[in-house]
Amino acid sequence: MAYGKLKVDTITYDNGGSDVDVSVSALAGAGSAAPLASPTFTGTVTIPSGASIADIGTTIQPYDADTAKRDTTNTYTALQTMNAGIAVDGPYKQTAETVGALDINLSTGNYFKKSISTSSTVTFSNPPASGTVGSFTLELVLTGTGTAITWPAGTGGQGTVYWNADAGQTAPTLTDARTHLFMFVTTDGGTKYRGAVLSNYTA
Repeated sequence: MAYGKLKVDTITYDNGGSDVDVSVSALAGAGSAAPLASPTFTGTVTIPSGASIADIGTTIQPYDADTAKRDTTNTYTALQTMNAGIAVDGPYKQTAETVGALDINLSTGNYFKKSISTSSTVTFSNPPASGTVGSFTLELVLTGTGTAITWPAGTGGQGTVYWNADAGQTAPTLTDARTHLFMFVTTDGGTKYRGAVLSNYTA
C-alpha cells in the first residue's frame, strides 16, 4: 500500500469507452456535491419552521395533486358523496332560502321562507331520487286576509301531500297575520310528501 499525496485538479475516468473529467473539488464537497453530514439543500423541498424531516407523514402530509388537503374552511360547489358517513361536532348551518315564486325548489336548500298575501297554490320541484330521504321546512308568513293555501295533490306532475290522520288527513286551516312552519318528508322521489305543521306564531 502506498502512502502520500497526489495533487490533482481533475480526475478522468472511463465511462463505457469515453473519458469523463470530474473536478476533485466537486468530489470533496467544495462544489455542487453535498456533504454526507448535515447537508444544506438548496432545491425546492421546504420544511415548515419548527418541523423536521421526521415529521413528514405525520404532522407534514405528502402532496397529492388529486386531493386538496387544507386546514382552512372548504367551500364545495358540487355535490359531495360521503360513503362512509359524516360526523358533525359543531353547528350545522343551512341558508334560509327566501322564495320569490310559489314553487319550492328542493335542489336549492332545506329551509324556505315565503310571504303570501293572497290565496295561492304552492308546488314542489326537484325532489331527491326515490330511495333517498328529502326533508325540508317551509316558513310561511300570511300577510293578507282570508288567505288559503292549495298544496300539491297529484296533478300536473306533482306528488301528493299527505297530512297526519290525527288532524283529519286534511290541510290545516291557517290564521292570517301569523307565521306557520311546515315540515315535509319524501322518500319516493316526490310521489308522496308527508306533512306536519306548527302554526300560529305571532312573530
